[in-house]
Amino acid sequence: MKKILSIIVAAAIAVIMPISSFAAENVEINQDSEQKSSSISVDYNMDLAYTVTIPASVTFTDTEKTVERTIQVSGVLISEGNSISVSISSLNDFEMKNGDGYIDYYIMVNYHALPENNCSILTVNADDGSGWAILSFVTDLEKSHALYSGKYTDTLTFTVSVI
Repeated sequence: MKKILSIIVAAAIAVIMPISSFAAENVEINQDSEQKSSSISVDYNMDLAYTVTIPASVTFTDTEKTVERTIQVSGVLISEGNSISVSISSLNDFEMKNGDGYIDYYIMVNYHALPENNCSILTVNADDGSGWAILSFVTDLEKSHALYSGKYTDTLTFTVSVI
C-alpha cells in the first residue's frame, strides 16, 4: 500500500511541477488585474544561407583558346539591404607560369574584360535570390614567352562576401 501511495504522490508532483513552471512564463489577467491586455512577441530566426557554384577548372588547348564557364549564386537568404559579392584574384596576375616562362590570359565577365586583378565579378542582392555570370577565359597562346615544355598554371581565388 505504501508503494502505491508513493507512486501516486510522485505522479501528482510530476503533473503539478510542469504546470507551475509553465504558469510562471505566462502573463495572467483576471478580474482584479489593473491592466486587461498584454502583448507578446512571436519570433523565428532565419539562418543565413546561400550557395556559390564556381568552375572546377579551366584548360586551354591549341584549338580551344576561349573557354566559357558559368558562376552561379543561388538560394540567397541574407539580411535585407545586403548582397552576396563574389570577387576573383589571380596569383600570377593572369599569367600561367612554368618556371620563368609564362602564357598570358584574361577573363571576361558577361563579355566585358575584368578591369583589374582582385575585383568583383558578381553581386546578388538579397531581393534577387539568385544570379549568374558567364566567365570567358581567353588566351592567344603566345608561345614565344613559353620557355619550357610542360604545364603552365595559375591559381584563381574566388572570395565570397556578404556586404
